[in-house]
Amino acid sequence: RPAHGFAIYGGYGMKKRRWTIWAALVMTALLSGCAAAPAAEEPPPEPVTIRTEAAPSLGIADDGGHPALLRTDSGGDFRPREEVTRRILCAALRSLLTGLPAGRQVLSDFQPGRADRPAAALYDAGLLPGAWGERYQPDAPVMREELSEILERIGERLPAGERERAETLAEAALTGALGGPDVTGYATEPVLRQELAVVLERLCGRTPDETALFLGEHLPGDVTAEDYAWAWIADAVTAGEIPRAAPGVHRAYGWLYAVWDDGTLVRDMDYGVWTFGPDGRYTTGSEELDDCLAEALRYSGADELPQEEALEAVYLHIKYNYEYLVRPEDMEPLPPGVTGFEFERALRFFRYGGGTCYGFASAFGLLARVLGENAYVVSAEINEYHGPHSFVVIPRDGVDLIYDVELEATRQERHPDLSLFGIRNFEIYYYWYEPDWE
Repeated sequence: RPAHGFAIYGGYGMKKRRWTIWAALVMTALLSGCAAAPAAEEPPPEPVTIRTEAAPSLGIADDGGHPALLRTDSGGDFRPREEVTRRILCAALRSLLTGLPAGRQVLSDFQPGRADRPAAALYDAGLLPGAWGERYQPDAPVMREELSEILERIGERLPAGERERAETLAEAALTGALGGPDVTGYATEPVLRQELAVVLERLCGRTPDETALFLGEHLPGDVTAEDYAWAWIADAVTAGEIPRAAPGVHRAYGWLYAVWDDGTLVRDMDYGVWTFGPDGRYTTGSEELDDCLAEALRYSGADELPQEEALEAVYLHIKYNYEYLVRPEDMEPLPPGVTGFEFERALRFFRYGGGTCYGFASAFGLLARVLGENAYVVSAEINEYHGPHSFVVIPRDGVDLIYDVELEATRQERHPDLSLFGIRNFEIYYYWYEPDWE
């Protein structure tokens, strides 16, 4: 049994071993065949197309109605030398540019609501420096180099003509060519509000009409014609079309100016009965006398009144605030028909608080000229005795009107109802003058 049993179990084990070996050989052959076969070629991968949405084109808002680009404060001041903050710049650019996104980007230290929405729109459009997105700081001043970068980005998205303006302004922001005084380290200095007015005006292609702006009294309360950017500022804060100044004389800011047919100011020459200085303002040729006239206008309130009321206001001012005085140099009467004495006599009249009829007429006549009247101060005669006398003649609509302030002032006690303001000649006045202006 042991041998038989061995034979039985040994034969079964050998048979099983043969099948195992055979299976291994077949598997080895199959595997070796696969290894020997050449690798099949795979088709190349299809190229991946990355679609990027092009940045939208921008435009300059132009509704044809001359919108205001900047605002004054509640008191009417512009604060031209104040630094421009990021919030102010973003608000101005958002109003000026068209094609900007809605502005849903939330910047760091972003204030919810409408105040910082313009900044979000500009940031979404890729117009703001990257550092502003990391920390917006809405009240931080805008540096000129930052403004230059923003203008360059805006220019890349504008049509050709407007692009050139933006590129020119971007360079000017770095080099100090915005029209203001040269500044050391210009690019790293903050942008001033007066410079922003120049940038916005030039970016939208405006050219201020200096004469129309000045005579129309569009200057903010804290801006004068001595400020280099005054015309840009006045145009930037004015909403609505600004009509061109008509030829002739115009009152503005308490003084008189004249305009030629081409819309420019009359400067440094005579014009009718007036003389205008290099600044275009009416002048007597004497700074002291000009100051006296300006003070009389302010004191009488005439510089705030319409024409006819203003003329009466200065007339009454001369009548009630000055005395009849005869100084040694005023003892001799002037010959009838003589002209040109009004400047010397008016200066003495204001200087000493009064004078004779020549002083009264000269002071009122020059004030009338400041108000735009064609006033002639005449050396004349009066009454049946042809006594020497002086008064003012203003021709209107072909009729000479006489203003005799001295006679009215010195006859108050005896004739309290006497009125010699703008009367027609009733044959007691004898005068001669050659009108330069009708």
